[in-house]
Amino acid sequence: MLTVDQIMKRHALAQRRKDNWRQIYEDCYEFALPQRNLYDGYYEGGGSPGQNKMARVFDSTAISATQRFANRIQAGLWCRLEPGPDIPADRQLEAQAALDLYAEKMFSVLRQSNFDLAMGEFLMDLAVGTAIMLVQPGDDVTPIRFTAVPQYLVAIEEGAHGRVDNVYRRMRLKAEAIKQHWMDAEIPDRLARMIEEKPTEEIELVEATILDMNRGDYDYHVIWPEGKAQIVQRKMKSSPWIVARYMKVAGEVYGRGPLVTAIPDIKTLNKTLELLLKNASLSIAGVYTAADDGVLNPQMIRITPGAIIPVARN
Repeated sequence: MLTVDQIMKRHALAQRRKDNWRQIYEDCYEFALPQRNLYDGYYEGGGSPGQNKMARVFDSTAISATQRFANRIQAGLWCRLEPGPDIPADRQLEAQAALDLYAEKMFSVLRQSNFDLAMGEFLMDLAVGTAIMLVQPGDDVTPIRFTAVPQYLVAIEEGAHGRVDNVYRRMRLKAEAIKQHWMDAEIPDRLARMIEEKPTEEIELVEATILDMNRGDYDYHVIWPEGKAQIVQRKMKSSPWIVARYMKVAGEVYGRGPLVTAIPDIKTLNKTLELLLKNASLSIAGVYTAADDGVLNPQMIRITPGAIIPVARN
């Protein structure tokens, strides 16, 4: 079993490897997925809820195209299960009837959950290159909970054959919600006092899911870095994470999506439209000079249609 220090060192190493991708992914999110962009400093405290994330975006072509990309793939997910070639011909009808029952139940459960909403976000991240989904058991009302986690918050490690074995996630949670989120959490005394004194203050946590190669199952940990304490530890038969990569180059862990290929054209189009708008603004308003002769106050002049500027003579 890994210690807290070992887990945090592995997480730090995985995060450093991911930082090599920051510039590539940051450009893609800024110009094609600005509303889902966490690379602008928002997570580190540089932004605020409701902030304008499109200050440098002058053309929405890439934004609309990314949404259409996600919608078209999502539309193809609703399908019919059919028996494969290994099923004997005389058992095809029987197998099809069974598969129809399974499909009806499966899609009924998905419709009860937030699958449609989460999958849309997941596929938009996939357009950048790497998409990450957290699948958790729900309750009687919501049988399964799907969470499309922004890849900015996640660092991954590959194991054998290019498979993603280990997933680390940074997350912030209100202090009072920790026990509700993990019913089996063991709260240290210092953290318990923080929860009691400042229940609405956000606590920084690290969630780690690590494959145990000897047992073949997964160790699930939740670490409180500030206190260097482990508040949750579980064993899981399978990983709750789905990590999809659009295209992966040999030797790389993270994916490259169609936006990575298109980003030079996207930035060129955006800059061209920005310059066109600036040129149009200059053509309409122009640039003027005024002599400060003690009578005319240049600070009070407003160049607008129909405005009357009082002067001694023209």
